[in-house]
Amino acid sequence: MPLWKKTSSEDEQRRMQAQQEAQASRRSLEAGGLPFQATRRLSEEVEASHPLFTSDLSTNEFLLARNKGYTPLSQVMGSSIYHVGWRNLLPSSWNTFESEMTTITNAHQHAAQLALGRLEQEAALMQAHGVIGVRLNTRDYEWGENVLEYTAIGTAIRLPNTPLPPRPFLSDLSGQEFWTLLQAGYSPDGVVTGFCSYYVSLGSRATRQLNTFGGGWANQEIVPFSQALSTARSRAMDRLLNMSRTLHAIGVVGMHIHCKRRVIAHESNDIKFTVQFSAIGTAITAQKKDHIIPTVQPTLSFSDLRPGQRGETRELTIRE
Repeated sequence: MPLWKKTSSEDEQRRMQAQQEAQASRRSLEAGGLPFQATRRLSEEVEASHPLFTSDLSTNEFLLARNKGYTPLSQVMGSSIYHVGWRNLLPSSWNTFESEMTTITNAHQHAAQLALGRLEQEAALMQAHGVIGVRLNTRDYEWGENVLEYTAIGTAIRLPNTPLPPRPFLSDLSGQEFWTLLQAGYSPDGVVTGFCSYYVSLGSRATRQLNTFGGGWANQEIVPFSQALSTARSRAMDRLLNMSRTLHAIGVVGMHIHCKRRVIAHESNDIKFTVQFSAIGTAITAQKKDHIIPTVQPTLSFSDLRPGQRGETRELTIRE
């Protein structure tokens, strides 16, 4: 466009509208909500009542969800790219020092909850009863060691002719596990998380004992490091259980546990060690107290390799 050409009133109006939408999206994200474009897209999808759905379910998962009466609506997602604040690692000392890195712990916990919260908001906009097959992925960036990303993706489902709950449930169980859970009389309530980042500085005294002639050649446990693993696990599990209690759950199933350990410095006078422990699972509740779990009927299948009249084979099924 020539430099001397003036913008039309329509172009100026579109530019102002785009700025207003960008500002509205930023305010919504700062409050833990969804971007304006996502809200508009989902609202338009609901108003159109389009029969076509999208999902990341396998064929078996889709059919098992339909077997329980649920209809897939749409693939939904929530994400958060988070900056980890400044944390101070104390310099080497003579004695062993250990402490939780609360800044990193809180960053992981908050970023994960923001991603899951936005996933839940998308499901609510789709008028869904819940989200199954939730995958909560984390990623670190090489160009920014203080930046982490959490993304939650799943499939929103609805139970027709059933009132909507106050909030849709979230479940990281597969479609087969979801069907089995409902079959046994339980229902998912939400995805719960627990994180802990822990730091240990072995100290000059303990490091010298390891590096001496006698200590260096002998087998021995590095007790502060073992204790750090145990402490990180205990604190992460406590946070997961506290989240489960707020949902009034009776237990957590399908847990995924990750433990990342790293030696961040190995000097002649000190060894530094970090632990990042995470636990993620699905909190569940009983649909009714007097439910009876159906008895499993074992089934054994054989293939009859004897050719038939046309050379075909058939499957033989033996049931008790």
